Amino acid sequence: MLTSAHDSVYLWTVENINEESSSESPNARQKKFLSLSSIQFSHLDDASQTYQFGGPRNPENELYVFDASYSESNDLLAAALSDGTCRVLSLAASSVDEDESIQREQCVLSLPPGYFGGRGGHLTAVEWDSSGTRLATCIASGRVILWYLQNLGTGNSISLRPSVVSILDGGSGRQVFGAKYCCGKNEDLLLTWGIEGKVSVWDSYSVGEVMSPICTLISNTDYPIFALDVTQTGAKQSIAVGGGKEGGFLGVAAYLYDI
Repeated sequence: MLTSAHDSVYLWTVENINEESSSESPNARQKKFLSLSSIQFSHLDDASQTYQFGGPRNPENELYVFDASYSESNDLLAAALSDGTCRVLSLAASSVDEDESIQREQCVLSLPPGYFGGRGGHLTAVEWDSSGTRLATCIASGRVILWYLQNLGTGNSISLRPSVVSILDGGSGRQVFGAKYCCGKNEDLLLTWGIEGKVSVWDSYSVGEVMSPICTLISNTDYPIFALDVTQTGAKQSIAVGGGKEGGFLGVAAYLYDI
């Protein structure tokens, strides 16, 4: 399990507690969370190449982790930070002790601070595809950047060469809260969602700057969309969407859609 707080990411493992079930709840399953390690991020040496989140409201220029994504296919961790960078680290197991992880920063993905044009340069979300070679980073300015990470290492070594493949720009300038690769073995589509209450569908293999999505699956300006997940059963796919203003003490509403 992966969690984040302030400027750090925490890795956990979940284990079952091998105890006999109590007579009061014979079907209850007890689990415990064991901390594996924590990773603390810091500002780059050249602060001029990053974005200061919060402006005057953050006079000490504190750094925050807004999202993190782990790729099982290559043991890479990507963290979206408030300074506009995405840090990619290797969590490959050590050859000495497989239970210990080597935390190595492989690369820093960033765009020039001036590119954001004052509309917000911090990253709101990050998402790997299933191959661990494609990465989507969402920016507060409403854009989504698609990256390709080529591993030039030999054997068990990792040497990543990142490159920007496409910039998805809906033109609204409003925050995108997340992205999800989906649909088919090659994950040909990318879903994005955000404060506008829209779920947009993009070609995940887009090249260059794209100004509009393929289509909009959901458009409801009554509420922003905070979270989304996709499940597939045979040829049928379903989307779970979380968001809304009317949650109150009952919580935030969830909406289910069939594709």
